[in-house]
Amino acid sequence: MRNICFVTYDMSVLGGAEKVAETLANALTCKYRVYVISIFGKNKEIPYKFNDKVTYIALFEEEMRLRNTMTSVYKPLKKFLKDNNIGDAIVMGNYAGISTSLVAYFSKCRFYFCDHGALMNQWERKDIRYIRRISAFVSHKVVTLTKRSKNDYIERFHLKKSKVCYIYNSIDDATLENAHEYNEGSKLLLSVGRFGKEKGYDMLVKVAKLIFAEQNDWQWHIYGDGETFLETKKLIEENGLCDKVILKGRSDNIPKLYKDYGVFVLTSYREGLPLVLLEAKANNLPIVSFDCMTGPAEIVENNVNGYLIPTYDIECMADKLLELIGNDEKRRTFAANASKGIEQFSKETIVNKWIELIESER
Repeated sequence: MRNICFVTYDMSVLGGAEKVAETLANALTCKYRVYVISIFGKNKEIPYKFNDKVTYIALFEEEMRLRNTMTSVYKPLKKFLKDNNIGDAIVMGNYAGISTSLVAYFSKCRFYFCDHGALMNQWERKDIRYIRRISAFVSHKVVTLTKRSKNDYIERFHLKKSKVCYIYNSIDDATLENAHEYNEGSKLLLSVGRFGKEKGYDMLVKVAKLIFAEQNDWQWHIYGDGETFLETKKLIEENGLCDKVILKGRSDNIPKLYKDYGVFVLTSYREGLPLVLLEAKANNLPIVSFDCMTGPAEIVENNVNGYLIPTYDIECMADKLLELIGNDEKRRTFAANASKGIEQFSKETIVNKWIELIESER
């Protein structure tokens, strides 16, 4: 049996790359002997569950400067790869990528650098751009989340087309298995996501003000928490929307909530591949989303299962939401088309794509 490993920056924290590592590591034990290496987080509990076939280790306790991490990781990681006869190392995220760059450059093991963001979203950040450039250069293969990011890597870093591919993140099996029929009678808009600057909750409030100036029957519920929660709460209060835009806080079971809602809305400035849109799609919800980089355009088909709004056009988003709110038949049509193309995001499809990739590089 072939040995592979996943390399993460710190499995003791909650994060998208770490969650993907958990899902893929467990799934790929069907074909490989799987190891998960966390650079940091030694002696700490991790908020993820690996099956009995996955071997997990962490190298260091406390995070250190990236420059020191690159040199400190070199010997123990290279030794681990050699001692365990690892043929393929799947490196999850930018910081893990740069931290393992020396090992990748001097190792016979095939390194797959997985970028869980979008290259152009942070293109102006020279430090992040440098990290991605180096990680891409030393890796055997670059794996992006979207077609758009794949093309950006090829164009911006002048990489060979054969060096870059994209593989979507998958929808959780439980989400697909427990998906709900569309609630035609709902008069609730839904947004879900961590409260951060990039999520555009400031724009959400502006959209809400335009909507609720014209109609009174619906409400807008937002689930999540984070650093801009209180700032958003203040904006809602200042605009007199407290009875219309309801902050619901964090929920540990978001997939079960979709059945209560009529339209899903995404107002982000930028995304990678938004899981919440996949969950909304699986639950047959019409979607209205800014066509931001990256992800929405690869999930939502405009005027088929939702609306893609020109980026940051607040008035256009308000107009399209008002159109959906006032048109029951349009919402039903979008809901009926919502699951179109959902199979390309299934866990089985994504795991098979990873197996195909690993096997093709032998």
